[in-house]
Amino acid sequence: MASTVTQTAELENWPDVEDRAEWPTLLVGNGASINLWGDFAYPSLYEQANLSEVARAVFSDLDVTNFETVLEAIHHAHVVVEALGNSAEAIDTQYEQVRDALFDAIHGTHPTWSQFTRERFDKIASVIQGHRAVYTTNYDLCMYWSRVDAASRIEMQTVIDFFWNYEQTFDSENAAVGSRAAMYHLHGAIHLWQDNRGNNGKWTTANNGNLLLLARNYPPASSKRPLFVSEGSSKAKLQTIGRSSYLTFCLDSLKADQENTVIFGHSLGEQDRHIVAALKEGSPREVAVSIYPHDSPQRIIQEKARLTELLEENEPMFFDSTTHPLGSPLLTIQKSIGLT
Repeated sequence: MASTVTQTAELENWPDVEDRAEWPTLLVGNGASINLWGDFAYPSLYEQANLSEVARAVFSDLDVTNFETVLEAIHHAHVVVEALGNSAEAIDTQYEQVRDALFDAIHGTHPTWSQFTRERFDKIASVIQGHRAVYTTNYDLCMYWSRVDAASRIEMQTVIDFFWNYEQTFDSENAAVGSRAAMYHLHGAIHLWQDNRGNNGKWTTANNGNLLLLARNYPPASSKRPLFVSEGSSKAKLQTIGRSSYLTFCLDSLKADQENTVIFGHSLGEQDRHIVAALKEGSPREVAVSIYPHDSPQRIIQEKARLTELLEENEPMFFDSTTHPLGSPLLTIQKSIGLT
């Protein structure tokens, strides 16, 4: 069946796929954020980023605007230089500069709370509460804000994020889900932090109550730093995840999740092999994968074949991302609206 599916560029509509099975689990990637706010795409983040001349030269030489590709290239340079017995200090400095520039660019391009409408918040919240587990690799505040806003106004099932302990921290000994829906930030997010003692927590407000001013919460003397996985390779991402009790918990939860899964806006690229490995743990399940429909038919066929091979026994079905609520053009925030 899978071979027949991958031989055509046909994509199903999400409502038809949704009616075919129960879908307790949702994995969300950057495609959802880009549909909401186009400046979350790497070309826009690159334009916003305050990069060093050396870093910009690397982007230029590689002819990319993808931060993960550049971070992976710098990481490989570190490996080669150390293998030659030379100091990699200058390389590590550039790595940190690119990583921090990405964090700052996301802050700088992020839409403000006032640019959202109640309808947008409610649409995203309704998607969240339609699943028992939502895993996201996105760094932005959009899903978090939507959940918080909708919960304050409408009847909505409790959605937990595991930061309910003292001072909004995470405790692996107190992380039972029970019957509640749960959200897992697999790669951290801009409102999450870690400290020198290995604690993980979240900010609920920043200066003047604005989470987009979070950078001010990390002065040079602070023991806290952003919980933000931006490494360029899957191996390096796993190393960072392994140093965080919260991120390890999230990835282990995905590995243990055996439920039918919707994958929306996620390319499952080379830098996310650890996510693919987690999806392939346990018994095969139904998997529905979104694909943006405006590529050439040949590109769509190639993408379907790649994802089918990648997911192995979990033979996926493919749907048009624009027919899903998270891919609806009506969700997109226009720059001309609400800007100050």
